[in-house]
Amino acid sequence: MIMQKVIIPGLILATALALLLFSSHGNKKIKTNSRVEMTRLLQARLDSLTDNQIVPGATLSVRLSDGKNISLASGLADVEEKIPMKPDDIMLSGSVGKTFVAAVILKLYEHGLIDLKAKAVSWLQDKNWFQKVPNAPDITVEMLLNHTAGIPEYVYQKELWEVIKENPDKEWSVEERLSYIINDQPANPPGEGWAYADSHYLILGLIIEKVTGRTYYEVLDELILSPCNLKHTFHSDKRSIPGLISGYTSLTEEFHLPHKVLNDNKYTFNPQMEWTGGGLASTVSDLTLWACKLYGGSVLKQETLKLMLTPAPYETSLFEDARYGLGSIIAETDGVTYYGHTGFSPGYITYVQYLPDYNIALALQVNDDSSHDNYSLKKYFNTIKKVVLNQQMIIDSKRIHK
Repeated sequence: MIMQKVIIPGLILATALALLLFSSHGNKKIKTNSRVEMTRLLQARLDSLTDNQIVPGATLSVRLSDGKNISLASGLADVEEKIPMKPDDIMLSGSVGKTFVAAVILKLYEHGLIDLKAKAVSWLQDKNWFQKVPNAPDITVEMLLNHTAGIPEYVYQKELWEVIKENPDKEWSVEERLSYIINDQPANPPGEGWAYADSHYLILGLIIEKVTGRTYYEVLDELILSPCNLKHTFHSDKRSIPGLISGYTSLTEEFHLPHKVLNDNKYTFNPQMEWTGGGLASTVSDLTLWACKLYGGSVLKQETLKLMLTPAPYETSLFEDARYGLGSIIAETDGVTYYGHTGFSPGYITYVQYLPDYNIALALQVNDDSSHDNYSLKKYFNTIKKVVLNQQMIIDSKRIHK
């Protein structure tokens, strides 16, 4: 009898362990098979983008809730040289850099070094030119972050691009950039409307440097890039950026640029002009890692992240009637919420999204900017997102019924 009492629990334990191992192996097999299928479908989607010559080349990263990363490429990194695109190829990420600037500002806010409600002029009193900027006396840090400050955009000024054509190596000061808009009318009264402008983020860059006594990139490296292990995200502050692939622009007349924006490993003009309006080159895998860390809560305190993701109370001109928080787009596709940003630099387009309900991040980069002023590529990106969500639902469904 004593022996029976010992053996029966032992048999039960062994049986339970076997079932657990079988279940674990089954779940792993479900995940593996479903991810193989997801990868196949995503590659087909990406290939249709390049096979139909919508863009020369594209890279895609999908980082799933368990941290696994699907990284893909399609098409050509250089059309003339017929160099294939690789998943880890580097492109300029444009205004996605604003998410980094906003994160730096909010880290300084957490350290008590910046008051979001404080007026920008309180840090820029020694900049006499700043007083001439539309709305300058009344704009706050928060207004700059969420694009409600009303400062006109400098990027599309024709005179600016004429200077760039004559001197593509020029290093620009913020004063020089904003000198092109000091006589323009503000887009809206301070804090009473929404109008996107890189001009806002240039001023945030000045505030970061004033508060810390260091360059923006030094602060970015210390607070964000190093702790987040973003080893394939680089400063775009010079014409030669190691690893940058060729991009192709449609702005040959408007910006006086060549169609191919990278020649002899030099970008067609000094991207330092963008600075804290963007200011980075990256891979899609680094961008999804960043999205997961930022929006997943590893970078900012929860209450600070909530501030970042609280949209300004104004309609925007953004795709899908998106709203804008502090350096982040907040929107929905078919009822699925996402946070993130889009990016455009001549020759390149970038989309980064994080889906909080699924803990999934996606990033797409293409080396062609012909869709920068329309929604065609954004709609295509949504079809990629649909593949991911459909496959994730299949994985979840199989796991439940296993």
